[in-house]
Amino acid sequence: MEKTVKITNRYLWIPYGRDAAPVKLHFWADEEKIGEADVKIAKGEPDFWFAADMKEYTGKEIVIRGDFDEGLCVRLVCRPDKPTVDYPYRPELHFTAEAGWINDPNGLVFSDGVYHLFHQWNPYGTVWGNMHWGHAVSRDLINWTRCGAALCPDDTGTMYSGSGLKDERNAAGFGKDALLFFYTAAGGNNLWSAERGAKRTQRISVSTDGGRTLEKRGCAVGHIKGGNRDPKVFYHEESGGYVMALFLDGNEFALLRSADLLHWTETQRFEAEGMRECPDLFRLSFDGGEKWIFWSADGYYMTGSFDGYRFAPDSGVLSAYGTKLPYAAQTYSGVPDRVISVAWLRTKNDRGGFRCMMSVPAELSLKDTPDGPRIAFRPVRELWDQLNVEEKPSAAGEIPLGGRPCAIRVEWAAGSGPANVRIGGVCVTVTDVSRPAVFIADHGIVEYYCSEGLVYGAVEAEEDVLSKSFDPGEGAARITLYRFGKEKEII
Repeated sequence: MEKTVKITNRYLWIPYGRDAAPVKLHFWADEEKIGEADVKIAKGEPDFWFAADMKEYTGKEIVIRGDFDEGLCVRLVCRPDKPTVDYPYRPELHFTAEAGWINDPNGLVFSDGVYHLFHQWNPYGTVWGNMHWGHAVSRDLINWTRCGAALCPDDTGTMYSGSGLKDERNAAGFGKDALLFFYTAAGGNNLWSAERGAKRTQRISVSTDGGRTLEKRGCAVGHIKGGNRDPKVFYHEESGGYVMALFLDGNEFALLRSADLLHWTETQRFEAEGMRECPDLFRLSFDGGEKWIFWSADGYYMTGSFDGYRFAPDSGVLSAYGTKLPYAAQTYSGVPDRVISVAWLRTKNDRGGFRCMMSVPAELSLKDTPDGPRIAFRPVRELWDQLNVEEKPSAAGEIPLGGRPCAIRVEWAAGSGPANVRIGGVCVTVTDVSRPAVFIADHGIVEYYCSEGLVYGAVEAEEDVLSKSFDPGEGAARITLYRFGKEKEII
């Protein structure tokens, strides 16, 4: 089927039905393919409206091709504004897409006072697919301004995960301080690329306007094997070179090295049992010195040393998470004095027209334990600038959350046993009550930090959990409640 549609306004609205069969649409303009998407077109009343940004084609005709029925184009409408959902339970401390599905954080870079959060995004549905890079910016890591799509699928594939850094040395020649983003083009994952036999490759895009726009500039690393993906790139000061950590396939990873960010040579390949996807490699200090951390998507990690060419583990595979909800965390580049990590939280609720969220950014550290150095988490310090101390109860008992996102710090009396902490329908068992614990409650989500951050987890909660109460369990001696509510800064 083929239909010609006049783009009379910027946004082409698409009616979405959760239970509708997916339809593949191909978009053409001036005999050139401009896009492809798998969408669930509602035949009756839509569950949500999603929109394709057609700014470049406003006033022109486009051709839509695909296996769709005659009435499709009647249900596609052009409007000047994006669809909005007035949804009372959208998280406020946790980043969400304006609409659609999100997963892995991508291209985390701090530059000129701005934190950039790129991310995997399906703008056309609340299920995984149609992978774009979405983009948001913040000056405080808590309040985010959404900037729309930064990278869109093309004939090289859909846009899979990757990383970003500022080219302070102009190594790649695109200009000093250009922002460079390395991403996986998932060749074969859309029909557009499959028809030309494309495989998964690592590619580069460049921004010379502070991250507002990204220009695709070609292939950095060709296909190596399997589903190779998720390049994490950073500069290694001691050896004077750039390093790329790359997932290959199964439990196998590779490290590559470059002098100019354009030409790469493999320096190491290794397997790590149980570890998959989204590698990261960063260093953390602790009382006994410094360790390099090799990290994978599921929160498994190894400590060791790194000389710019090879990572030498000195531990087995360790686990950083107490729950399975966090995944695909990445650390920020461009932050000199701390290591900041953001994880994707794999929540299921999509009643607001969006699904999944990001964790509250966390500062990572290493703590020496009887079993060796272990990663510890704490919410970024900027969070506390957004919170007001509202009350300080001196004893245990249920506390109404009052409808606002909040952080709760609990201290237990000496000699207390394990505490079953309840936030609405969520129960967290705190085994180490000798040290304070912090709980962050937001619409639909609870994150917790126990044992000085050595125990971290996230749990999906009722979307109206903030209308419930907090119960610290037996033995609580001091509870401090902080509520979210200061004015938001908009960039």
